[in-house]
Amino acid sequence: MKKQRMILAVLTILMIGGLLGAGCTGKTEENGKLSVDVVYPFSEDYSQSFKNGIELAAQEINDQGGILNQSIEVNYNDDGNNINTAVEVATRIAENSDFPIVIGHRSTDDVLKVGSIYHQNNKLLFAPIIASSKLNLAQNPGAYLCAPSDDAMASELVGSIAAQGISRIAVVHSAGNTYGKDFIQKVEEHANATGIEIVDAVSYLPNLDYFRYYVKKWDSMGAQAIVSACVGNDITALYEYLEKTGNTRPIFASYDIEIQAYTIPQSMKNLIQVTSYFNNTATTGAEAAFIQAYQQAYGLTPDLPAAQAYMAMHLAADAANQAQSLKIEAIRKVLEENSFETVYGGLSFNKRLITGIPVFQKIYLNDQLVPKNNITGGGNSGE
Repeated sequence: MKKQRMILAVLTILMIGGLLGAGCTGKTEENGKLSVDVVYPFSEDYSQSFKNGIELAAQEINDQGGILNQSIEVNYNDDGNNINTAVEVATRIAENSDFPIVIGHRSTDDVLKVGSIYHQNNKLLFAPIIASSKLNLAQNPGAYLCAPSDDAMASELVGSIAAQGISRIAVVHSAGNTYGKDFIQKVEEHANATGIEIVDAVSYLPNLDYFRYYVKKWDSMGAQAIVSACVGNDITALYEYLEKTGNTRPIFASYDIEIQAYTIPQSMKNLIQVTSYFNNTATTGAEAAFIQAYQQAYGLTPDLPAAQAYMAMHLAADAANQAQSLKIEAIRKVLEENSFETVYGGLSFNKRLITGIPVFQKIYLNDQLVPKNNITGGGNSGE
C-alpha cells in the first residue's frame, strides 16, 4: 500500500510538471500541428496576394521540417482593417497558448494599438506591411517592424527628388492618418537637411473646386513636384483631381499605393514614382527564387504584400528554430543577436526595426510598378 501511494505521488508530480511545461510552449492542435495566427483584412479582395505569400511560406516551412520538428497550420484572422475589430481579434488570439509570434495587421494605427495586447499576453507581433519607426519606442515592446521604416523610405524619396534637380515641393497626406502624418514629417526632416523647400502641406481633399485652389497656390509658389502620403479613398481622389486640373508635375508617392489596387488615370501613372523595396522583376538571388515559386503556385507575379507575408512567415519560423524554443525570452534573444536569410538577403534587427532591405523608386510600365532604372541608393531600412 505504501508503495502504491508513492507511485501515485510520483505520477501526480509528473502530471503537474507536464501541465506547467505545456504553458511555456506553443499549443499543438489535435492533428499534431503547431497553430500560427495571421491577421489581415482577409475579407477584402486585395488581401489575396498576402494570403498567398503566407500559404506558400507555410508549405515551404513544412517541407523543410516545420518549426521545432512540428508541422504548422495557419489560422487566418480577419480584422477588417478596422481598429475596433483589430483589438477584438488581438484580444482573442493573444490568449491562445499557440505559436508565440503573430503575423500581420494592415494599418499603422492598428499595430500601435494592439502591440501592447500581445506583449501583455507573452506574444510578439511581426508587422510586415506598416512602416512606422514608432515600434522602436519603449511603449511598443511587443511589435517588430518587418519592413523598411518611414525614415528609410523618406530618405530615399527625398534623395531621388534632389537627384532630379527639384528644389520646391508640395506635400499631401490623409487627414487623421498616423502613417501619412509620420511619413510626411520624415520627408520634411530630410528635405530640410537636403535644402529642398516644402512650399505647402495639405491634408484636406473635400472636392475638386477646393483642390483647384491648392493648384493655383502651388503654381504661384513654384512647386515643381508633389509628394503624396495619401491612403485609402484619398489616393483615388488625389489622382482624379490632379488629372482634372491638368497636372504635369512629377508625383512622388509613398508605398501605400502598392498595397492594394487603386483607380489611377493613365496620364497620372506616367508621372508617378513610388518609393518601394520589393524588386518584382528580379532575375537572380532570393527574390527571383521567390518570384518563380509564387508563379508556379499561383500563375501570377507576386506583389509587395505577397513578398512581405512570405518573408514574415519564414522569419518567424527561423527565429523559433534558431532559438530552439517557443519561449518569448529565447526568441527575443535570437532576434537581437542574429541575422536571417530572407527573400531580400541577410537581414537583422536594430532593436525592433528590421535593417538591410534596399529601398528604391518604382515607375509604371504597362500598368505595372517596376524598379526605376536609375536607382539612387539613397535609402536603407535602418533608422
